[in-house]
Amino acid sequence: MELSYIYQELQSLGITANYKGYKQLALAVQLALQKEERLNHAAKALYQPVADQLGCSCSSVERNIRTAARVAWQINPCGLQKLAGYPLCAAPSAAAFVSILTTHLLRQQMEKTSR
Repeated sequence: MELSYIYQELQSLGITANYKGYKQLALAVQLALQKEERLNHAAKALYQPVADQLGCSCSSVERNIRTAARVAWQINPCGLQKLAGYPLCAAPSAAAFVSILTTHLLRQQMEKTSR
C-alpha cells in the first residue's frame, strides 16, 4: 500500500506531518501490511527496521508512535474507536495503534477487492 494512503488515514485522526511519529508510524504500518506477522514482535520486526531506515533509535520510534496514538486519542477518539472496531477506554499502546491501523487498512483492501 502506498504511503500517501496511510498518511491520509493518519491525518484523519489528527496526526500531521509536524509530529516525528508521523513518518515512523506510516513506515511501521507499511511494513506490517507487507507481512502481518511483524505485529507479533513490534520492537524487533517494526520499530527496529524503521529506526534503521530513519537513522534513530528503536526506543524513539516506539515513543513517537505512542505520542501519535495519544494525539489521535485526544483529537479524534471517536474516529480512532471506529477504526479499531471496538471500544477503547484510553489511548492504545504503540503496538496496538500500529495493529489498529494495519487491520483497518487490510479490511479496506479486502472490501475493495471483493467488489
